[in-house]
Amino acid sequence: MNRFQLKLFAILTMLTDHVGAVLFPQYLLFRVIGRLAFPVFVFLIAQGLVYTSNVRAYLGRLFVFALISEVPFDLAFHGTLFYPESQNVFFTLFLGLAAIAVLRDCAGRHPAAAFLFASAMAVLAELLRTDYGWFGVAGIVIFYCFRNDRLTGIVLFSLVLIVFSLLTGTLELFALLSGIPLYFYDAAKKGRRSWKYFFYVFYPAHLLLLYLIRMVAI
Repeated sequence: MNRFQLKLFAILTMLTDHVGAVLFPQYLLFRVIGRLAFPVFVFLIAQGLVYTSNVRAYLGRLFVFALISEVPFDLAFHGTLFYPESQNVFFTLFLGLAAIAVLRDCAGRHPAAAFLFASAMAVLAELLRTDYGWFGVAGIVIFYCFRNDRLTGIVLFSLVLIVFSLLTGTLELFALLSGIPLYFYDAAKKGRRSWKYFFYVFYPAHLLLLYLIRMVAI
């Protein structure tokens, strides 16, 4: 499975999850399938730092789309233009990328400070109430730190996922199945490059569309 295929897998499972959450909350199967999406996105952020030539631009894209996505996120999941109690997943991915960028650049010289910064990003995710909070940041850090030992990374992520599921609900345990596509991912195969911004735009666009469909259907 190349990078493009893995991204497409994450997009489709996320879409399934959100269709269930917004339009068919009575059908649990949508949410079960959707549990596979987030671990893949977390893994891809860690991989993204390895291959990016400009981490500042990468951070900038995540932050800009976090801002763009907030209103569609609030409309789709909370039915309002502004809901400060919950922030969209792009903020989590941004904080996680910031954490591993500092680990990459500073861990060799100042390991304690670098890991303190990464911990602070996890705490900030909780304070801001971003989607998946500390768990998302921790997952990105794990996959980055064990980028050269993927199986160990998947196992450690799975252990943290189990803890997270005990705190938030056993439905998250289905995310353990995401380890299968992650294990078979081939980093040497990038796949299509022309769809780069599609994956960014898709998130706010599909949330807004789901909100509009729900409004028409009511």
